[in-house]
Amino acid sequence: MSEEIKKSAAAKKPAKGASISVSKFIVILAAVAGTLLLIVNNSVTVDSLLANISSLDSTNTEMKFRNDSLQAELKRLSSAERITRIASEKLGLVYSTQTLEQLRINKDKLQEAEEQDAIDSAK
Repeated sequence: MSEEIKKSAAAKKPAKGASISVSKFIVILAAVAGTLLLIVNNSVTVDSLLANISSLDSTNTEMKFRNDSLQAELKRLSSAERITRIASEKLGLVYSTQTLEQLRINKDKLQEAEEQDAIDSAK
């Protein structure tokens, strides 16, 4: 009979390599769940960032188009022909056909003239 008890006790006892305690199983399960949670969170964050990048690319394209159109308008508004036309039509300005004469001023003579003017003013 003692042999039967030993056999039944041996049958109830799990093999040494195959046994895992409940606490170890819970720790492993928590680690796996935490890892999965981090993976899902990372995936959601990446998707959100990709959507943000797509939106910013769209905005960037719109701003480049707007910038190009503003540069074209600036070039049109700054043209010499347009400015000349507006100056003559609205302000009555015209280009002079006379050639300009260049004056050369002698500094010594200018100083003498200023001194003479000062003397004349004092009288």
